[in-house]
Amino acid sequence: MNIDDFLIKVGVIAKDYESDGKYGVTAGGLLFFGENNAILHTFPHFQLDYFDKTNLNERWSKRISSVEDNLNVFSFFERVTRAIESTIPDPFALDANLRRVDTGGDMEVALREAIINMLMHADYYGDAPIVAEANINFYNFTNPGKMKIPSQDFFTTNNTKTRNPIISKLFVQMGDGERAGQGGEKIYEAAVTSKFRIPNISTNIDQTNLKIWKVAYLGSFEGENIDDKEKEILKSIMVSGGNALSHKEIEKSTGTSRALVTGALNSLLAKGILVKYGKARSTRYGISSSEEQLMAQLQIMPSLLRKMIREK
Repeated sequence: MNIDDFLIKVGVIAKDYESDGKYGVTAGGLLFFGENNAILHTFPHFQLDYFDKTNLNERWSKRISSVEDNLNVFSFFERVTRAIESTIPDPFALDANLRRVDTGGDMEVALREAIINMLMHADYYGDAPIVAEANINFYNFTNPGKMKIPSQDFFTTNNTKTRNPIISKLFVQMGDGERAGQGGEKIYEAAVTSKFRIPNISTNIDQTNLKIWKVAYLGSFEGENIDDKEKEILKSIMVSGGNALSHKEIEKSTGTSRALVTGALNSLLAKGILVKYGKARSTRYGISSSEEQLMAQLQIMPSLLRKMIREK
């Protein structure tokens, strides 16, 4: 195909049916492939930023910015994908024969999908920047605009809607976007496979935020106001497979007196880290999970079982 026909085919150029009927660059095509100055003419608040904050001694050690580097959506995606891969830890698991199984590839897929999701669903008419961050224990992806689907559907394949269909189509045609809207499921599955803390997504009228952890649940509290007794309680619940435990079970598991366990439990409840189930003698304590995470746990089980069977 010649270049014009090709660009029409992929949606970068289209006919203006509402005006003079002439062909021109679509908004999605401009954002994806346009010169930065041309993008700013139509989207004056257009700003894409990536910060590497994995070094505690620096505010950030690396920045990739459309402001400084004259980037569009495509060039930002290409550069950030390469940069963020270097921050992935080297997790591994052991199979049934005690052989090392590398799970780093799962995180690469998850982060790529997170970047695509951020760029694909952003409200480019908003006045806030689109920001990806690599931190010591987690990754953060923030874009202006409320999600087009309920947040509890993100980690499942029940429903998918895009704010920017041309950008979505271009990512799919590049081979980088999930065709069936399974990006959220891939993100959740990577956390389970790598035994990391489960990701979380939140959205309001102004923005959407996705947090992907790269450490196990207990490791995610490093640097936070969690004392040793509270960590012991969390560890005892994790060792039990994440099942809620009674007060006596926690006392026995941690070897801690009833009074100290009560104090630590009240602190964890106040911080929203634990939740309480039941009443009186039937009271049990478990790790707090959002509705999005609970839905994903139910949705992901069949695919994880199939994966386990294939590996065996």
